[in-house]
Amino acid sequence: MNSLPLPYTAQNGDMLFFNSSFYPAYLGNHQLGERSERLLSLASESVALREQLGLPVIGSVGQLFLSACSEAANTANDNRRGPRQLAAWLLGELGPNNSFKPKPLRGSA
Repeated sequence: MNSLPLPYTAQNGDMLFFNSSFYPAYLGNHQLGERSERLLSLASESVALREQLGLPVIGSVGQLFLSACSEAANTANDNRRGPRQLAAWLLGELGPNNSFKPKPLRGSA
């Protein structure tokens, strides 16, 4: 896949937010993708580095990605957002300079 992960997920949905630290019990470890694992690693490293440098973590790209992963894997939350909505939310959180604008979901106003 040559597409950027967040725009692709916002448009098509996939398992971007499931990884070895965040996945529902019904999903086997063998179903987790290399791309998701790499993003988890980068996000975790980013958060750790920010903490070491004394920089704010809340609202950072790494923290926001980990938050999306946590929500995706929380099967106890019947109102959790799916991958398309989480990716669109994360893209919106990354700021107005983001060139990708997802199409509205079917049935949305």
